Amino acid sequence: MLRPEITALDRNEIYTYLGLHGSDIKSVQMDSCEKKRMEDQIDFCEREVLAAASPRAVYKIIPVSSILISANTQRVLSDVCSLKQSLPDGYDIILEGKDIANLLDDCSEAILMALTLGTGLEKRLMREEVTDMSNALIMDICASVAVDNAADHLMTMLQEELKESGRFLTNRYSPGYGDLPLSVQRPLIEYLDAPRQIGLTLTAANLMVPRKSITAILGISGHMKKKVLGGCARCPLKPKCFYRARGTRCFL
Repeated sequence: MLRPEITALDRNEIYTYLGLHGSDIKSVQMDSCEKKRMEDQIDFCEREVLAAASPRAVYKIIPVSSILISANTQRVLSDVCSLKQSLPDGYDIILEGKDIANLLDDCSEAILMALTLGTGLEKRLMREEVTDMSNALIMDICASVAVDNAADHLMTMLQEELKESGRFLTNRYSPGYGDLPLSVQRPLIEYLDAPRQIGLTLTAANLMVPRKSITAILGISGHMKKKVLGGCARCPLKPKCFYRARGTRCFL
């Protein structure tokens, strides 16, 4: 088990989640007192999130040859309750979709990872939800930024270890994004023994508990690969995206 760090949160990311389009906060139409109150509220929520979060992560490095990758997006990976029962002989895990096939193309190994900010933060968010919904919204946003921050730090830690042997990480790709089914979540978490290792479990609908958690797959290659899977083009929410409708985006 690893304990990634969370640094001070990127304020521009928080503004973007709030619909303020990053550094354009100075041009938002509100008087100076309102801006000061908002900044104070964000400061409070950030402090509470950083105090309550306890990042923990687990990962495994496996040969890509031991992953069954099916680019046939018509075949949905359904209700995989038992990893051992679901896998053909010789394979450790099954991944569906063209996106994950592209990610792992020309990679010799893959990293399967799970990370959570812990139950302490989950309880803090739930408490705020019944006492102050305005704070609860901003605190939830701060927690979303924090879990990405922790995942980025974990990737930095892993890349530092790999670069000594001339290996490089791809970007990370999570179940439920693009054409990688959310149902991959369950065998991934079971394979990593995440419930016991870091206290990360799933609901019947494959949603993670605690909520502020991430699972992901990364490739390991002998050369730096162009990171092509991020952004709006491959996002399943593109047709109904609030940010695109306003001429902005959800990432920086």
